Amino acid sequence: MARLLIVEDNHELASLIVSTAQSRGHDARAVYTGEAALEALSPGSKWDAALVDLLLPDIRGSEVLGALRAHGIPAIAVSGVYKGDRFAQEAVQVHGARAFYEKPFELIQVLEALEQAGGVAPAPRAAPPVEDDDAPDALLDDVDLIVLEELMPDPEDSSDTAAPMQAIPDSAPLPGLEHEEAALPLPFAHREKVWSGAEPTPSPAPAKGKRALPEWSLAGNLRDTSVARLLNAYYESRHHGELKLQQGSILKVVYFESGHIVYAASNLANERFGRFCVRRGVLTEERLADIAAFAKSEGLRTGEAMIRRGVLDAERRKQLLEEQVRELLWSTFTWTDGAYGFSAMRPRRTDLVKLSVFPGNLILEGIEKTETLVALRQHMGHGRRLFPTADPPYGLHELKLQGPQALLLAYADGSKTVEDLLALTDVSERQALATLRGLELLGVLEERPETPSRRHRISFGL
Repeated sequence: MARLLIVEDNHELASLIVSTAQSRGHDARAVYTGEAALEALSPGSKWDAALVDLLLPDIRGSEVLGALRAHGIPAIAVSGVYKGDRFAQEAVQVHGARAFYEKPFELIQVLEALEQAGGVAPAPRAAPPVEDDDAPDALLDDVDLIVLEELMPDPEDSSDTAAPMQAIPDSAPLPGLEHEEAALPLPFAHREKVWSGAEPTPSPAPAKGKRALPEWSLAGNLRDTSVARLLNAYYESRHHGELKLQQGSILKVVYFESGHIVYAASNLANERFGRFCVRRGVLTEERLADIAAFAKSEGLRTGEAMIRRGVLDAERRKQLLEEQVRELLWSTFTWTDGAYGFSAMRPRRTDLVKLSVFPGNLILEGIEKTETLVALRQHMGHGRRLFPTADPPYGLHELKLQGPQALLLAYADGSKTVEDLLALTDVSERQALATLRGLELLGVLEERPETPSRRHRISFGL
């Protein structure tokens, strides 16, 4: 185990790095400013290694690297602004970093470099779990987690070599719809520790051949962040993992591969695939009941049963599933309270569908669909001035911006207020505010303090 100091001003990304480090058995702590990092080097503190973002809101990251070197603490430098061989060489040769990584980076690769710098053995990569189709319903406890169906790969396609992921039967199905979706195992036996900080009651060791359930890492409250910023963190770190969102009795889990959303889950019955198709007018309630009975008798998933009965083809099924994922996530965009947590990625089941939803466009579309004009006016006050962010998680070429949206972004150079921007654009007030709000949540635009900080005076060098 290593004691790791994470110096990163992006709170969500820092939380994800800390959580992943903890899942690898390390004691990790995040600080968000250079001054806080220097305070963490007080006498008596002992760190095995540190990760330092070179662009901090108060002091240069190079100053933090110098202080770490003076204390004999090896460090890894990262940056989304300072890129290229020049800055990599300067960070290593001048400021003493052991390695330099450009954002976006592969989080596991960075953590392995951090472990190597700290002189500890890298955490072993998780072995593929043993598939267990007879896992007890008790693991689901009193929460029914419904997994969204994914695009079914062709049986002849041997390119999908991922290890199978365990499925657990639905513990509380709707009458007549028992086999609409399968459920994933979640560590509900540990939820007291996850959400309250209390130690859980010890559980019996899993029987031989059973897969161990992953631990969730408590990360924080949605009052302090937003779902959009959490999605950004996964994309910026290109991370494989799971994000848990909870508001009251509502529980949703988002699954990522390389920062892209590959599927999502909810414990709400009306967010099942069959119900979603009814809302979209694909079939009626009566037809759904018939499909559910057929799926049960044949041991099929709902989407596959629809294909067998001629209700859908494979392409339409994929389209509906991606729309369902978007709708499920958009419903969380208005959450201003609740909890979120991280967990390591479990290998996907080979019989489940592959989806790949780009979070950048999902966020832009979701804000326009979910935010009311009143809420947008509250978020985007007419006197605010928005500047381009120095190190956005997304490249502008990755975002699908319509002509007026791209022009609005070009105008947002910090010299104009939101009121000025509204006067310059041809789109409606709601669409303009939604675009600005979406770009701010994406980390593409930001509001800067009236007094320029040292961070924004930096032009060249570390």
